[in-house]
Amino acid sequence: MLDGIFPWSAPVAGLPVVLSVAVARQYLSGFLIGCGVGGVVGASTLGVAMFSLSAPTGELKNFTAVVPVVNCCANVGTVLQYSKHANRSICMKMWPFIVLGICVGTWLLPRIDEASLRKFTSVVYALVLAQSVSEYFLQKQRAKSAQKEDDALKDQKKASEQFYGRLEVAAAISILCGLLTVLTNNSGPIFNIYLLNCGLSMNQFVATRAVLMAGKNVAKVGARLVAGSISVPVIIHGLQIGVMCLVGIQCAKPIKDRTSPQLYKFFTWGVLLYTAVKMWFA
Repeated sequence: MLDGIFPWSAPVAGLPVVLSVAVARQYLSGFLIGCGVGGVVGASTLGVAMFSLSAPTGELKNFTAVVPVVNCCANVGTVLQYSKHANRSICMKMWPFIVLGICVGTWLLPRIDEASLRKFTSVVYALVLAQSVSEYFLQKQRAKSAQKEDDALKDQKKASEQFYGRLEVAAAISILCGLLTVLTNNSGPIFNIYLLNCGLSMNQFVATRAVLMAGKNVAKVGARLVAGSISVPVIIHGLQIGVMCLVGIQCAKPIKDRTSPQLYKFFTWGVLLYTAVKMWFA
């Protein structure tokens, strides 16, 4: 009766492996993804990483195929909560290029063997970790000189917002995110970095990210259906896990107000490092 519930359980005969192995961990991942899109720093990255780490050898692509479906539920739930805060001009600017990246990624996915995909995933996680750590220390350095150089800091912030608002920058980021979301399911941190550098408030950031992610994941699921890399039973399984995302979104409201974002950031660094190392040597 409990076959397939625990992470160490064996596959159930006649079912896709993803439907019967590490199911409890997958539901926990769905809850964390819901918390993450609801504004709890690092929770979504942890949830997606757990999907990759739960995949037995030879099943990575099948496990990561569930993630877009789960993300659809999380993002739609977040959009319903925060839609009035979304920056629609950024969404319209990025969307065509995200779709282009998704198309390229869908074409590449069956042409990359699992060993190479695991290595690629490891490199992406390592780069995201390096960027996050460097950005953290850069912000601390800026904070130290903020009182003496307040005007210069404001000018720097304005210049940064103008740079990230340029069409060519938005296009490059969008294509990269579309490509990575198909190959590694790990475009979220890059989206976060880009949107925060656009100068959005927290509510605008959460809402805009949810709108972009919702459309992106719907397109990704559609692309996988056309390519034959995801089945209807797996989609239904993803929708069931997605219910936990809705719970996570509601839990995120008090959590994000009462918990230090730095705690989640440091925890996420540990997860990124562990995942990058484990995926490289798997």
